[in-house]
Amino acid sequence: MHPVLARAVQPFAEEIAAVGVAEAQVSPDPDFHRWCAQAVVEHLILSFQRSKLELQKRLKSNESPSGSCTFSQWILKKQVCWFGSMPYGVPASHVLYPRSFIPQPGQELASRMLSEAKDLSDVLAACRFAFGLRPCGSHPIYGPMRVEEWRVYHAVHCQHHLRQFREAIAFARTHPESVARSMAETQPTTADAGHPE
Repeated sequence: MHPVLARAVQPFAEEIAAVGVAEAQVSPDPDFHRWCAQAVVEHLILSFQRSKLELQKRLKSNESPSGSCTFSQWILKKQVCWFGSMPYGVPASHVLYPRSFIPQPGQELASRMLSEAKDLSDVLAACRFAFGLRPCGSHPIYGPMRVEEWRVYHAVHCQHHLRQFREAIAFARTHPESVARSMAETQPTTADAGHPE
């Protein structure tokens, strides 16, 4: 995995691996539709997968995105890629909502996340050879992006959600009754409402 992605994804995966299946299902504030820890990870996995699909489509067609960023896309991209921050309170795209999933222990979640990140990293490496410094795909929010921008975006996105993940786990560990309730539930978890980015 490329170092830019690895520096963000691998430490996050180590924290995920230490989480139990029940505590990963506890939302710190279900009345306000905040995601549980597993939903945060599922969101990041979906993000890796969607980017990979976009980039694979471009590799297959060998066509760099046409056009340029709008002014607002340029501003947002610079905030992420230059300053390394994403705004809080921006809703996630509906295609990235972790709508339903089977509860999994942390080690399995971490393994899935690392696998998806590595797959994306491999596709980005192929894009470097195919597109060089040209944009290799278009992001729905940030517009056309080059390989380096995709890497930084996903690294910043992981760091952005790490705080949210930690808050969900801290809540679960300080509210054992929530974990007990989560253990009693045997059906797949649903997280339809989503959470702001």
